[in-house]
Amino acid sequence: MKKRKGLAIITGASQGIGSVIAIGLAKEGYQTVLIARSKQRLDGIYQEIMTLGNDIPEPIVLPLDITNFSQVDHEIKNINQKYGTIDILVNAAASYIDGSLNESVDNYEKIIKINLVAQYAILKAVTEIMKKQGDGYIFNIASRAAKYGFPNGGIYGSTKFALLGLGESLYRELAPLGIRVISLCPGWVNTEMAQIAGTPLKNEEMIQPEDLLKTILYLLDLSVNVCIKEIVFEMKKSIV
Repeated sequence: MKKRKGLAIITGASQGIGSVIAIGLAKEGYQTVLIARSKQRLDGIYQEIMTLGNDIPEPIVLPLDITNFSQVDHEIKNINQKYGTIDILVNAAASYIDGSLNESVDNYEKIIKINLVAQYAILKAVTEIMKKQGDGYIFNIASRAAKYGFPNGGIYGSTKFALLGLGESLYRELAPLGIRVISLCPGWVNTEMAQIAGTPLKNEEMIQPEDLLKTILYLLDLSVNVCIKEIVFEMKKSIV
């Protein structure tokens, strides 16, 4: 068994950006905690990680609805007690709804709950642990939509603007305590969500999920004196 480099929690680990980051961190020697609603999809990522070799730390599969806030808090505390330090958190879970004012207030509340309030609950639970440790890395997968208000993108974008604002406050609060909070803001990423959102770009024209993985690995390799607040990923073929 490969010596464990640390423990990384990844939400939205069953597909898209989250799955690529989970597999990549596992390959680097991190024991990964795979969080998403679909156990079937998570089991698929688990199997993919286990095929990387016998020296890869076995991932922890945690089917979980992140909007069940009390369960989220319980499970994160349980992970900490059972496995030790939480070295990395990657907030990659998200949902997309098209439009700005076309949905009911109830539907708007639902996406806020997934894209923002759930992230808040996870951040609250994890940062309490990281404060006691005196170190840790938090990567919030925001979006280019957190930096630029796109037409017909107000519902999704407003949740990402809010996540970016929360992340910036935490960046300033937690850096003196040894905790890095970094917001990653990519444009169109070649994922299933991009197709749902109606990307006009070809797969090869978009940012690739592996680009975010490589960025995280780069950030983890920087000296302890470096603090990065956010990184915005622009596409070569810009559409705005």
